[in-house]
Amino acid sequence: MNQEEKARRYDWLLGQHKSIENQIARVPKIPLEETFQSMDSLEYTPQNQEVVNQLKNKLVQIDNEVRKLF
Repeated sequence: MNQEEKARRYDWLLGQHKSIENQIARVPKIPLEETFQSMDSLEYTPQNQEVVNQLKNKLVQIDNEVRKLF
């Protein structure tokens, strides 16, 4: 892969990273009042936490691919 291809791939990966971060930000959190009352201090419901975990795993994959480019 030449430098131009790497640059295009990097830009695409950066866009994907930002998109996933935005998706994570849109996942509904448990209201703060409930979080403070809970002993676990969970931010998300179990179902939403699973979604967040999957999205964070995608971020890790993107980060690893970026490292391989350079």
